[in-house]
Amino acid sequence: MTVSTLSRRTAGLGLAGAMALTLSVASQDALAANAKYSDHDAPGGMRTDFVKDVWLPEIEKQTGGELKIRQFFGGTLLKSKEVLKGVGDNVAQMGFAFPGHYPRRMLAHSIFAMFPKGPEKFENQAWLYHQAYEEIPALKAELAKSNVVPLMITAGLPGAFAGKKPLGGLADIKGDKWRAGGKWLLRYLGSAGASPVSVPWGDVYVALQTGTIDGVFTNYDGLHLMKFDEVASNLLISKKLWYATPFVHFMNKEFFDGLPKNVQDGVVAASKTAEQKFGAVYDAAFDKVRSEQVASGFKVTELSSADIDAWADSSNLSKHQDDWVKEATEAGLTNAAEIMEQMRGLHKQAMSR
Repeated sequence: MTVSTLSRRTAGLGLAGAMALTLSVASQDALAANAKYSDHDAPGGMRTDFVKDVWLPEIEKQTGGELKIRQFFGGTLLKSKEVLKGVGDNVAQMGFAFPGHYPRRMLAHSIFAMFPKGPEKFENQAWLYHQAYEEIPALKAELAKSNVVPLMITAGLPGAFAGKKPLGGLADIKGDKWRAGGKWLLRYLGSAGASPVSVPWGDVYVALQTGTIDGVFTNYDGLHLMKFDEVASNLLISKKLWYATPFVHFMNKEFFDGLPKNVQDGVVAASKTAEQKFGAVYDAAFDKVRSEQVASGFKVTELSSADIDAWADSSNLSKHQDDWVKEATEAGLTNAAEIMEQMRGLHKQAMSR
């Protein structure tokens, strides 16, 4: 806030009123100058580099430098399952959460995982995410309950299979031990004939190396960043196997509400601008990962249409979706059936865009 603006706001308030307003403004400015961003992922990946190089600088630019952000990547401030609560408690003012790490607190967000085949373009994925946020109140309610305000959504690259054995198609995972993140992806693996195994993310590399598991299904950029393809160099990929969960970036609600209006507007505008730029980054990252894997001598195979249809098998998928409704209802999401119907409609629209 400029001196002239402050002078206009304090005019006619008297000494006590002017001092109170000045202290309030100073407090807001101090908040703006000391925002911390926490991310459990390390720099070097598609999303983290985008956050570091595009989104956060865009916020500082569009707030005229009034909002200064200190960056903490790689879980140096808050670990993956601590960020949502940590930002809600104002330990950090900004952060990123992967909903799969919060199966209870972000129960409604697990609905996205029930649609294994999705839009290839990030723009259409983003359309679906935002429409869902507008039309399904339970999604925003989960964030509000955690005391955070959503600012920007990104995504992981499509899901990909990385196996130790040769992979000519989806049928080649049958009978082998495969890891995925979250119970629904594990069930998809089971439906495809694999033996699903739950292994912590940080242990996957060693589990592949030692033969504890034969393969891993996860987002394409994640498996490359973590170097899983070094020890499981047979890849099955497709842009159609979207990694459906939205990657939500947010801010502590009280912190956001306490910012001057011009800074709030700058944060919102910067987040919208950055999200619009993410589509090009998403497309380029997929091609970059594939070219690096081919250059390294890894065996990269595009999934056939039949394999993709088999992964998203309609009869098994319908059962999984019905199971989601039943389990979500039992967990306290009383309108789970309604949410499923809404998402089916939105997903159909997104696929036709």
